[in-house]
Amino acid sequence: MRVLKTAAAAACGLALGLALAAQPARAEASAWGIENKADKETCTVGDTVLVSVTLKGSDEEEPFPVSVLSGTLEYDNSLFTVEKADILPVESGKVQSVSFDKDSCRFEIVYGSAITVKNGALLLQLRLHTATDASIGKTTVCVTNLEWKSADGQQPQQVEHRVPVKLAITQAPILLGDVNDDGEINLADVKLVMQHYNKKKKLNGKQKKRADVNGDGKVNLVDAKLIMKYYNGEIEEF
Repeated sequence: MRVLKTAAAAACGLALGLALAAQPARAEASAWGIENKADKETCTVGDTVLVSVTLKGSDEEEPFPVSVLSGTLEYDNSLFTVEKADILPVESGKVQSVSFDKDSCRFEIVYGSAITVKNGALLLQLRLHTATDASIGKTTVCVTNLEWKSADGQQPQQVEHRVPVKLAITQAPILLGDVNDDGEINLADVKLVMQHYNKKKKLNGKQKKRADVNGDGKVNLVDAKLIMKYYNGEIEEF
């Protein structure tokens, strides 16, 4: 009986070994990582944020060729807008095509001739445009599931990285006197105040706040006169 059990155990061990040998070998975990970094920590409504994605690894790692680079941009699409033109690859002269799927937020960069990347190299940049109706508060942006391929048919390298960029969205400061919000205080703003006062044109809520330069809660000839004085250099502030 003991001999039979030993033989059976040996047979089972052999079968298990053959089964494991038949399975495809698993790829080793990538030694590479990435870093997401924004050009600002705070953005205002209507502002643009530039996110840079950098390769991180060991200085001992050898540079390698990349022919296709893809990944997922995780962001709140009620706060930011992103288009294909906002995917900014490095060495743009070698780029064959760029794509961005708004539904999956997946991007792909295909190079006509491979680029060489190494530790610390900039892989790509992405622009995010803060929506004009974005809610004020804090949010995060992150490139995840980054994958690159070389032209030699080797197995793609994948990095699942979820260390996000933290951003705070704030309301843009109101520039008193800049009624049309073009960044300047000039005769065009005086004209808008006059048109509103004469009921030829109605200002919206934000325009009224910028037009009421003396802060009395009204938009009238007094405000138009003060804006004109500022434009002529007679006063330096309201």
